[in-house]
Amino acid sequence: MRFEVLGHTVGAPLGGACAGYLVHGDGGTILLDCGPGTLERVWRRGLAGRLSAIVLSHAHADHVLDLVPWSTSVTSGELEHRAGGPLPPTPLYVPRDHGPQVLDALVVALGLREDRFSGAFDLREYDDRDRLSIAGMELTFARTAHPVPCFAPRIDDGRATIVYGADGARSPALVAHARDADLLVVEATYLDPDPGQHRYGHMTGEEAGQVASQAGAKRLLLTHLLPRPDENLENLRRARAAFSGTVDLAREGLVVVA
Repeated sequence: MRFEVLGHTVGAPLGGACAGYLVHGDGGTILLDCGPGTLERVWRRGLAGRLSAIVLSHAHADHVLDLVPWSTSVTSGELEHRAGGPLPPTPLYVPRDHGPQVLDALVVALGLREDRFSGAFDLREYDDRDRLSIAGMELTFARTAHPVPCFAPRIDDGRATIVYGADGARSPALVAHARDADLLVVEATYLDPDPGQHRYGHMTGEEAGQVASQAGAKRLLLTHLLPRPDENLENLRRARAAFSGTVDLAREGLVVVA
């Protein structure tokens, strides 16, 4: 499998895009999260309308908001026009109950048609009890320590394993879920521990390194980064001090082979 970074920034896509990652397997490609800036980058790669599935880890704005323009491109017929013919609706997996609630709230808040998202995507729900088979890849999930329902996917194609930690504070559940991963993608939002850190459900680079070390992962990729280069480099240094494997910072266009 190949893991490709489309966007990795926190909150607002200043100089880049928010959360959006492609997992390429032999049978197809999965998009993990769809934050602001994702659609343009998917389109640039010729994959809009051709993804095997979109899987949302949770329904915070910086992970879902590009579903709004994406749904416009589908319901307006623009996506099919540019593709040169009909396209099947892309399966969209959202956290059970909370995902549809947020999409419904967007419909009301933005004055959209009631079927805006259900008409644009093949809408499906999941939680940590589910096992999904998508394009030859098996996905299982662990709930993370985050204020809203958030799930970290573990993706296995029989040869390698990728774990995307999504958003969440350090937890034993994440360590167990990431056990022996070939690639662990974990957030490093904070530089230093903060009193409000666990209330908001985020980690430091040092904590990310500790999770990778405790899980026995082979490689660590730090993501969900603030646009503060000096702090990100220091987080990288601290993660490397806590984890003996390979550690990198996410950047747009980076491709990691698992």
